[in-house]
Amino acid sequence: MAAIYSGIHLKLKSSKTSWEDKLKLAQFAWISHQCFLPNKEQVLLDWVSHTLVSCYNKKLELSDEIIEKLWTYLDNILHSKKLQCLLKDGKTITLRFSIAQVINERLSISYTQKTLTDVGTVLNCCRSILSISPLTIIYTAKSELLVDLLSKLSWLACRQLSSEDAVSSQLFEVLQLTLGQYLLIQRQQANANRVFGQVTKCLLQPCLLLRHLLTARVWTQGEDGHGRQHLNREIRNGIEALVKAGIFQPELLPSYREELLPENESRNVKKGALKTCLLPARTIQMVLEDTSFCQPALQEKAVASSVPLLFKLFLESYNKAEDHLVCFYMLTKLFGCLKVACLQGDLWTDQLSPSEWSPELLAVEQLLNSVLSSSIYNVAVDRIRHKEVQFHFYRQVAQTLVNHPQATVPAWFRCFRALISLNHLIVEPDLDDLVASAWIDAEVSEPRTKKAQEALVNALFQTYAKLRQFQKLFEEVLSVICRPAAEDLRLPVLPAGIKAKLRECLLELPPSQVLDVLYLILEKCQTSIIPDVRGDSDMALKLKSMSSLLHSVMFNMRSLDDSTPLPVVRRTQTLLETMQRGIIQALLDLLKDCRAEDTELDLWLEKVGDSVLLLACTWVATDTLFGLNCSKYVSPLGKAALVVADSTVSLSDFSAVLPGFDAQYWEKITKLPSGSCSGSRYCIEWLMLQKMKRMLMSSTCHTEALRQMMQQAAAFILHSGKSCMTEVEPEPWDGNAGAISSSTYPTAHWHLVVSNLPVLIPYLSVNDTLYVADVLLKTLLVNQMQAASSDSDDSLISVEKVSKDFLHSLLLPEMRMLHTSFISHIVQRCASVLYPAVQNVASQPLRQLSAEGIPWCEAGFPSCVARERAKDEPSVCWTVMEEVAQNILSLVKVRSFVTLEEEHLRMLLDLLEIISILNLDSLFPTDHARLFLLLLSLTVNTRANGACSEARSLKFLAACFHLLARLQTGRNVSSSFKVLHASDTLEAVLTSLFVVCQTFASSLTAAPWEEFLHETQVFLEHYLQIVLERRLSVKLNMEKFTSFLATCQPHGASSDLTEHGNPAAVQLLLVALTAQCHVLTLHVRKPSGNWKAEETLLILLKQAMLQTGATIQILLRNSTKGQPLPFAFIPCVTTLLKADSSCTRPVCLVTGEDEQKRPQESNRHRQLSHRDLYQRFYTQILRELDLAGGSVQFLSSALHFLAVFCSMPRLLPVQETSVAVFHSVKKLLSGPGITLQVIQSIEMQLAELIAQLVKNCTNDNFCAILRLVLEGLDICSAWKQNTKQVLSAVTLVKLLLGCPLNGEKEKTFWLSSPQLVTALVMQAKEASEDHAVIPTLIVLILETAAILLRQGGRILSNPHHITLIFGILLTVPLNHLKPEDYYGIFLGIHEVLFSILKFYPKVMLKAAPSFLCSFHKLVVSVMHEGRQKGDGGMSDEMGVILKCAQLVERMYSYIAAKTEDFTVFSAFIVGQYVTELQKVTLHPAVKKHLTEGIYQILDLCIERDIKFLNASLPMGVREVLKELYSDYTHYHRTAKQGDEKYKA
Repeated sequence: MAAIYSGIHLKLKSSKTSWEDKLKLAQFAWISHQCFLPNKEQVLLDWVSHTLVSCYNKKLELSDEIIEKLWTYLDNILHSKKLQCLLKDGKTITLRFSIAQVINERLSISYTQKTLTDVGTVLNCCRSILSISPLTIIYTAKSELLVDLLSKLSWLACRQLSSEDAVSSQLFEVLQLTLGQYLLIQRQQANANRVFGQVTKCLLQPCLLLRHLLTARVWTQGEDGHGRQHLNREIRNGIEALVKAGIFQPELLPSYREELLPENESRNVKKGALKTCLLPARTIQMVLEDTSFCQPALQEKAVASSVPLLFKLFLESYNKAEDHLVCFYMLTKLFGCLKVACLQGDLWTDQLSPSEWSPELLAVEQLLNSVLSSSIYNVAVDRIRHKEVQFHFYRQVAQTLVNHPQATVPAWFRCFRALISLNHLIVEPDLDDLVASAWIDAEVSEPRTKKAQEALVNALFQTYAKLRQFQKLFEEVLSVICRPAAEDLRLPVLPAGIKAKLRECLLELPPSQVLDVLYLILEKCQTSIIPDVRGDSDMALKLKSMSSLLHSVMFNMRSLDDSTPLPVVRRTQTLLETMQRGIIQALLDLLKDCRAEDTELDLWLEKVGDSVLLLACTWVATDTLFGLNCSKYVSPLGKAALVVADSTVSLSDFSAVLPGFDAQYWEKITKLPSGSCSGSRYCIEWLMLQKMKRMLMSSTCHTEALRQMMQQAAAFILHSGKSCMTEVEPEPWDGNAGAISSSTYPTAHWHLVVSNLPVLIPYLSVNDTLYVADVLLKTLLVNQMQAASSDSDDSLISVEKVSKDFLHSLLLPEMRMLHTSFISHIVQRCASVLYPAVQNVASQPLRQLSAEGIPWCEAGFPSCVARERAKDEPSVCWTVMEEVAQNILSLVKVRSFVTLEEEHLRMLLDLLEIISILNLDSLFPTDHARLFLLLLSLTVNTRANGACSEARSLKFLAACFHLLARLQTGRNVSSSFKVLHASDTLEAVLTSLFVVCQTFASSLTAAPWEEFLHETQVFLEHYLQIVLERRLSVKLNMEKFTSFLATCQPHGASSDLTEHGNPAAVQLLLVALTAQCHVLTLHVRKPSGNWKAEETLLILLKQAMLQTGATIQILLRNSTKGQPLPFAFIPCVTTLLKADSSCTRPVCLVTGEDEQKRPQESNRHRQLSHRDLYQRFYTQILRELDLAGGSVQFLSSALHFLAVFCSMPRLLPVQETSVAVFHSVKKLLSGPGITLQVIQSIEMQLAELIAQLVKNCTNDNFCAILRLVLEGLDICSAWKQNTKQVLSAVTLVKLLLGCPLNGEKEKTFWLSSPQLVTALVMQAKEASEDHAVIPTLIVLILETAAILLRQGGRILSNPHHITLIFGILLTVPLNHLKPEDYYGIFLGIHEVLFSILKFYPKVMLKAAPSFLCSFHKLVVSVMHEGRQKGDGGMSDEMGVILKCAQLVERMYSYIAAKTEDFTVFSAFIVGQYVTELQKVTLHPAVKKHLTEGIYQILDLCIERDIKFLNASLPMGVREVLKELYSDYTHYHRTAKQGDEKYKA
């Protein structure tokens, strides 16, 4: 028997024993069962605690190493399982209170020394003590110790967050534990004064500083796991709870009232029960104003961060109607702690940078938003009862912000928005200064600041529009515009964002208010600007701003129409007359004396010219629009429009569209901006376009004179900006005609031309059309970096964006001449890339294809061109294309290739991308043929330089073949066969590819090579399909192509391919053979009734099949043994197998035999020519399925092959059955790399394979298959966390449900369905507990359950099995999910409920409550997720919730249709709905769907049900019901009763 050790206690006390030995002895004593000591564990804990206390009390001198070991020993004890077991068994073990004091002191020393390196063990001990309830008493029994610990830990955390070191998760875990323990103790304390004193004295400063640092810290990737979720959420929430419960307790409200309210307000307030009156607000203010606890800069930021929090918590605690004034005075106290409250004049402006302004303004914004959301400011109450004390405070805040504008800080704008929301009168005295600093003079570029500025200006618009004082707002705007300003400060009046907000507001305003604003602008121009504008540049700039504003208002107001009141129409006519005579004519008179010959105009003259032309355009466009839309409107033009078509009218005479001046005068005006690219030139182009439109509208017949004038006008518009399109680098334009500069003019000009091409293109010459096509192509080929920068702001218009939009529109194909010219330029650009130097034209087919002088589009040329050609004479275009085709073929024969560099490939890929955007179905025959020859030449006459990237070269070839394949689907596909025989095309393509493929030896396993082979095969299949479908010399073309492929065989005598020399070419040959087999197989299987043609196709198919099989055999012999099959092989073998089976099928039909007389048909599989090859592939694929992982491409091909193979069951090797294949599939689905996404990608191939297995297996094999499935659904798999096994089994159940079953198999399956239902329910309950598998497994189980219920509607007879499924629905969680996962589960539950409701009416008689509980879960979830958040915009998440709300509405309609089942429960359903509705404020779109649904349930309710609900529901819910029922009665029931009048 082992010795029993004793006397250890004496040795630990002995001074003769060294401390090293004592520690070893103590460690041995703790872990050893042979050491006997009465109450050993308590003795050892007391010994180590006493030793540590003695060390820190200076009673014992020990080295730092020994002290650290003592802490480690204590830590080991506290973490030991032995201690946990003892406490669990009920043994009493305690710690001394003094150890808590020592821990606190140790943390204090660490804070002083600014290090955490030597307190890790102490923190571990602290964590253990706080985690073990019996030991926590050393802190909880003395709350002072816990407060001290929390304070020390908070200061330590602040120290660490302030440093640049990585954050220690250990410290924050202990802090979180301490915080939790203190909150428990805090709730139990009855003395509110004591708690308030503890918090304000020891905790408030460190906690508020810690919260600020946690909010402001930029977390690194390594800290994210602990940082974002753990630190930010848990600790900040804990701090907020601590502060709220500590300094804003209900018992302290009387003290706050006594301190904050003035004497006259507090007389009638009931005194509190506290014996001593605190000054809590002053105490909090002193804590915030104390600058000794950290650096001044950090203290200011911490205060700015904390003040909104404290006010929010104060409101949460005390915000009641009778205490609104107390809340306001608390606001003033807290606001006084901010530096912004101390501003005097402009002295402080120069002392703060924008970064220092930002936190202060953010705090002010949050305070104002809190006031707004809590409704503590009531304008009437403040004015009547409190002498506007609140109003004066907010006015002071507004004045401070106006006097210190900070237009670079978004919060500055948001503060004003909040003030306007409180009361617009707060900012109205300073409205002019606000408009100036926040809008007119504000230079804002940063997107966030722009958004805030736009929101503020929109708030002004909306507020004054609602008050019917829009004119008053614009008075201030105009007064600001008329203020003196330097030239560089005269910013655009209406940036794009503000212009959009103005447009929205103008559409809602009554016409009279808009007219008031317009009259105001005209009056300001007439009285304040035009009289003094001559020679004054500043006045001219003001005039430019005014004209831009006038233009924007007139262009964005609602148009007059026949419903507009006559007084408004007449007032509008008067306005336009005033504008024309008083403004436009006055300004044109100013320009009389200027000389157009001057190279440079004075600034004032230039701006006046810009302004008057902009106003002229605005006047003409508005007048035309009103005249078209409103029959009551009489244009001031009178009869001027009648002389438009007169041939004597000068081109520059605009008197027909704007009367008052003669042709000479207009000619002088139009020459003014000729030397500059500016807004004036754009306006003249616009006027010319308006003139063209007016001519077209007013002319009843189109004369030659009219046509000539239209041609001149169209040419003028196009040529006006021609020089600027090439000389100036265009910048994005915001669409405002009044803000066009020299850099944005090219964009504006191009936008005007392109958007009006339907008007211009019929009158443009051939050269002008070619110019438009050239610019269109050049702008589409813009540098990608420039495109990215121009697309950064979606609201701006760029040249590239205009061209792309036009190319994507349906307009280009309608303009044949432009369409053909555009294709010509594409061909020219490709030719310039391929042949940069002029060489022999015969060796440059694309040069011939883009030669000048060839009438590619005869519709765009004089008709005499067509008349001059004799009837039998071929077209010049087709003759040229035939020559080009022969040149392309001859270049292939002599192996003459153009070598492409990397840059050439990049340029050609850009051009091919543009071609891919074209609508190829809209091509004319000549254009179709030209594009075909272009792509063919790029494919067969080029090769990449050896130094080029193989991936880019393959991408180029793949793009060419992709477009060639798309061309075969075009309407005029036959046109390409007019210039080339099909066999010649195919031979040229493959010949060139065999040569080019020699350079791709290193890329045969890469993705670009697979993509290239795929696109090549698609083209060949499409091309051969056209040959066969349209019967284009089928026998000749196909025999020539087959013969050519035979010469390319690797074993052919004349072949350039060898068995080992060129594997890329052999793979390409296999692709060609496979394409041929595939197309021939489709046509052989489709009888046409022409026996001779079918016999020809069958012979061709046999030849192709034999060649394909031989090529595959060679490739397999050359492949490395033991290596996986290449992806490309499997589809080829699958195609070969289909072709082989097709060859054996129609033998009797060709020879004329009767099908019934063929004894060999039963053994058809013996006629397959490559039986061994198919079996080899079958075996190899089964072996490799486990190794496939998540390779979707391989799995799709392999499963498709297996499906075709298993459709011929006698091909299976001896002693192998369908069960073996099914087992392999089951193993595949439970293997690594197989996710739900992979399963969804291969679901079609899986379904095809499983259907073939089930169809061709025996009944015994089918039973074995079902056993395999049920084994996978065993609950043990879930307990072992074998999720893949369960996922595999559920997928197989879903696939089996999709198979057509009959006879014994159907009976067997449905007999096992109860087991399947039970297994699915149990698996769902287990999966619901694991959040990681919910998005995958639960969705699949729900889908499978819904299919099972739908298909078993007439078979499942036991109601118990159906009601079991409700267990799934009630178990599945719907919270904390991603939007896409949420929708998947929501839809799954909905489908299951619908299946039960539709197919199991007998079950619903008893299961209606369970059904309604499951459905109510959906309703509650969609209400919670669909509540109103933020600005109420339609985000992606809200889009998902909206679809879910539609599903709920649909289910309500299903329930309402089952009147007999749910009439009893209708009141219950409505009661549940209104109870949940009372808790949330729904998003309007979500509420619309839910309301429409519940209305249908209310249709089932009778008056007694409504009375019952009114009597039984609580007061708040009853109000919601009352409102709902009122809307139902007013809208829904009335409409329904009206509809029922017309029902039979």
